[in-house]
Amino acid sequence: MQRTSTATRSRGPNRRVLRWQACALLVVGGLVWGLTGQAHAAASHAVVEAVQLPAWVERGGQRRAAEPGARLRAEDKAITVDGSRMLLRMDDKSVIKLGEQTEFLIQSIDTRPGSATAPSEQASAFKLLSGVFRYATDYTSKALGNKRELNLELATATVGIRGTDFWAMTDAAHDAVCVFEGKVAVERDDKPQINLDKPGAFWVVFTGQPEKPAGQATPEQLAKFIGQAEMQPGSGIVLQGGRWRVVAATLASVADAAGLRTRLQAAGYPADMVARGGRHEVRINQFATREDAGAVLSRLQADASLGVTAGRVALAGR
Repeated sequence: MQRTSTATRSRGPNRRVLRWQACALLVVGGLVWGLTGQAHAAASHAVVEAVQLPAWVERGGQRRAAEPGARLRAEDKAITVDGSRMLLRMDDKSVIKLGEQTEFLIQSIDTRPGSATAPSEQASAFKLLSGVFRYATDYTSKALGNKRELNLELATATVGIRGTDFWAMTDAAHDAVCVFEGKVAVERDDKPQINLDKPGAFWVVFTGQPEKPAGQATPEQLAKFIGQAEMQPGSGIVLQGGRWRVVAATLASVADAAGLRTRLQAAGYPADMVARGGRHEVRINQFATREDAGAVLSRLQADASLGVTAGRVALAGR
């Protein structure tokens, strides 16, 4: 009996061990990101509060699907594509909204907490590589007199932010800035500073064309600018506290489930995998509404490269 037992063990690990090892490999990437975030928990950061999928966060050259609750720090990049958007919340509660087809880099971020006798201070630098950006100061933060000194770098200019609500964009054709409330200073190399300090004040420069003086945006332009960075309900929004999920598949093979999870993550969908009833469920959590979850499930089913042939929408916990 002893010889038989020893021989059996010598053939290799049993299925339970192999399954455990495979699951451990699946989560290693996520743990690296999670532990890194914990190690920097005390540092200044921006939190991903909501995402209109698909979208990504890039750190150290490694790209991962953006998901609510993720913490971004200096040198992290947020990326959206056609039809997607992202909302970030800063330490001082101010909001950064990113429109579609946007690449946004956090160059530095430093928040100094306030006290009973002194307001908080924030000094940060950002770079809009492409796309649409909107920044809005939190009302409570303004009422408490919290200070901020933020700079946003565009292709041809740097925008100095001193507590305001404004919009900016950059692409191959032009740079543009519009103020909704407060004021910003637009600085260019060897040119006078442009101060935008009235609601609707608008500056734009087109590539290869002479620069024109700042003007006033029309109501139609203002509506367009505001809409470019706003979430679109029912279009695939995930957010902190979202109660709906997409179950992309429930598979018997841990390897098949891992492969699907990897494909979804690479495509900008923050999928995870859980063991359930002896099978492996691949799912995307925290959708704002059933409609948001349904929109993403339809999108996944339409993309043959992902391999989602069925799937379902469910409330969290089901």
